Amino acid sequence: MQKIPHVELMMKKKYSKIIIVVVVLLIIASTFILIESLYTKKEVEVNSNYYTGFVARVQKLDDTLSQTSEIETNNEVEQMFDVYTSIILVNDQLTLLKENTKTFPELNVLINDFLIFRGEYGYLVRDQLKGNRADSEVRMKVVKQVKLFLNNLPKEYENSKEFADKFNAATEHIKPLLHLNF
Repeated sequence: MQKIPHVELMMKKKYSKIIIVVVVLLIIASTFILIESLYTKKEVEVNSNYYTGFVARVQKLDDTLSQTSEIETNNEVEQMFDVYTSIILVNDQLTLLKENTKTFPELNVLINDFLIFRGEYGYLVRDQLKGNRADSEVRMKVVKQVKLFLNNLPKEYENSKEFADKFNAATEHIKPLLHLNF
């Protein structure tokens, strides 16, 4: 009968070791999950801040376009130059968004599209400086497409497929602005 307590003691030690190993593994896993969660939260916060800056720049471009389309004055060149400057600032904000965020939808195409749009609009400004009046139809097209782009952009950043789909759909409104001069 002496052997039975010894076997019980061995079994208790074996179970104790297993329990200790399981607890240690759970602590390690919990720590890893917590660190990953904090990292993801910080990443989403950074992406959100840069995205908010981008949307604010597009809003400013839209406001500038609205002001220029409402007023027909001798300051038309000045107003067009303000729009051109706003386009440059949107493009700069896009570059900042690309360079400083992770897990953000692909931005290379949109950056390229805004560079082309900037060049196209630059030709309109140059023509205006030469004394040629800007085609009001082209100007209204710019106003309309930027408004559509802004209205279709998601209001806030989310790390989701739905956000990426909405963002990509909004970027399609810039495509018609790639061929302003024909």
